[in-house]
Amino acid sequence: MAHRPILAVAACTLPLAAALPTLQRETAGPRRHPTGHADAGLPVPGASWRPYDDAVDHPANRFFRLAYLVEVTPHDVGWALPREDGGGALPEDWMLRWRDGGDGDARLFGGDGRQLPREGFTADEARELRAALRAIDGDALEALRARPALAVLLQHDVLRVLVRLGATGENADLVPALVATARRLALPEETLRDTRCSPHEHAEGVPEAAEALATGAELRSEGVEVQRRSTRLFDASRTLLWSRVWLLAPGGAEATRDLVRRARAGERIEVPIGTRGVLVQGVVALASNGAAVATGVEVEVRAQWLRGRGERSRDDPTTSRDGVDFEIVQLEREGLRRGAGPRVIDDDDQDLFRDYGTLKHTTYRAQCSLCHRTTRTPEPHLGGFPVLRAHAKPRPAAPGERERLAEEQVAAWFTGLEGDDR
Repeated sequence: MAHRPILAVAACTLPLAAALPTLQRETAGPRRHPTGHADAGLPVPGASWRPYDDAVDHPANRFFRLAYLVEVTPHDVGWALPREDGGGALPEDWMLRWRDGGDGDARLFGGDGRQLPREGFTADEARELRAALRAIDGDALEALRARPALAVLLQHDVLRVLVRLGATGENADLVPALVATARRLALPEETLRDTRCSPHEHAEGVPEAAEALATGAELRSEGVEVQRRSTRLFDASRTLLWSRVWLLAPGGAEATRDLVRRARAGERIEVPIGTRGVLVQGVVALASNGAAVATGVEVEVRAQWLRGRGERSRDDPTTSRDGVDFEIVQLEREGLRRGAGPRVIDDDDQDLFRDYGTLKHTTYRAQCSLCHRTTRTPEPHLGGFPVLRAHAKPRPAAPGERERLAEEQVAAWFTGLEGDDR
């Protein structure tokens, strides 16, 4: 198989919807294929997606389905997919292997998660999108604005489409309508700063999320928040999210601070087994006064553990198959609206990732292992914590530092967007 190397609240108890391609009829039942399915984690064609309102034809739902549910042929198909790997010995570079996608690889991608599969819109889709955006006004708009966390998420969805179209160079004529809708959804700055919501809400009904959320809560209380030079994966001008990382080594906060200090100084540190980390990401919204505001709407918690440094093996139960474990918990829009629990990502759930510029269909296990592993890496001593690379310039973060940086990045992006004369 050919393969290429990588290119390097306002209260949360609220009750908004979607567009599968409009030619499909919605059906009752699970919205994603289950664990063990050949397309585990991908949307089920025809499933019901109503993130913003119970009414299927609500304009916010129509916008969402057009933007977040798309049949796509991937540019790259990962070896880690069940239909690709053959079940034999685990290749040394299993997480790096992929092939070019073809017509037989087309799938329905997206749904109520963090990945945006849309690259552009046909003329008919663009007309539908404009109609949905125009209708997010009047009573529909006021009902959304009355539920600040939902208004924040919908504005975020609209702005992310703007970012994507800017990256692909498609549909420049849609920019004014998208900007206008984002501005209508904007809330007062003080409301945004008071809005709180996270995957922790209602998580008692989702026991699979317990370890990740407990680790996240403990590290935010007892760990060390780390400031670092962020790659574009965590640049808020691209993600429209603030991104905060906490670490905690077995020796406690003081030992962790020493580890961070030595990493920054360029020492060849050995990250101890048992070290934990958590990444929390939340929405940076645009306020009605034009300010970029780091809200308390937290959309994702990623907990990481260094369990060991064993040999790479299919029998290794960790995410990376060589000692690094991950658990990802996401705040779903419809879950928020209905007061349901968060989504827990299974290691072998699939998605369409665009982190490095192309549409790649692979598993979360493979995607996480690109950067977080202990074998076939020049930095096995870091234990899958690239935040501790010397060139990342890690150091303990000052309170609020990461949120203020994200606000500056989003403000600069939006200023540039408004100054664009397309």
